[in-house]
Amino acid sequence: MIPIYQNSISNSLEFLLLSLLFLFIGLLRAYYWKYTKLLISAAFKYRYASQYLKQDNAFTQIVNWLTFIILLISMSLLFLYQEESLGFSSFFIVFGCILFYYMLKFLIINFLGKLFFIKEISRITIFFSYLSDKSLALVISPLVLMLYFFSLNITMVLISIVFLIGAAFLVFKLFWIWRIGTDFFGLSSIYIFLYLCILEIYPFVLITKGFFY
Repeated sequence: MIPIYQNSISNSLEFLLLSLLFLFIGLLRAYYWKYTKLLISAAFKYRYASQYLKQDNAFTQIVNWLTFIILLISMSLLFLYQEESLGFSSFFIVFGCILFYYMLKFLIINFLGKLFFIKEISRITIFFSYLSDKSLALVISPLVLMLYFFSLNITMVLISIVFLIGAAFLVFKLFWIWRIGTDFFGLSSIYIFLYLCILEIYPFVLITKGFFY
């Protein structure tokens, strides 16, 4: 009885989280699609990123919060896919760790901005770093759904696709942060390189190692 009960809870939690995930995506599609498209495009072209930054209003703030919640849920489900039974405790632990990572990144970048009197750079760095990850979450959400409910056993194919897409988004994010830091603000390449290695590249490598090795 206990394994059946645990499996029932796991399936219910998976269904609840995926329903919430696509409810938020549906809200973006229904009411904020103009800003959502702009946000996704901004991950690849600086022109759209600049346009999105200029449109700093209530609508973009709602889009930012909804996409951040989508990011937290989709990444939590992705990391927990290999768990035999998805429980509330394991979900909240992973959810909390991901949230802590983004909070820590936010605090570190803000601290460095205040320390070196470069607040504008820190604001743009946070924007591009979060922008890329939130856009990635929107793109891979259908693949996360397929991981949990697709009838055919194509798990490794889907995970490989997810990480290829993630790598592509990471490359664009590194490129734009590097270009903005060096070309527009004249920062030292060493400082930018250290930031990218510690807060952007290393977490991605660590996650990839956890899935494939």
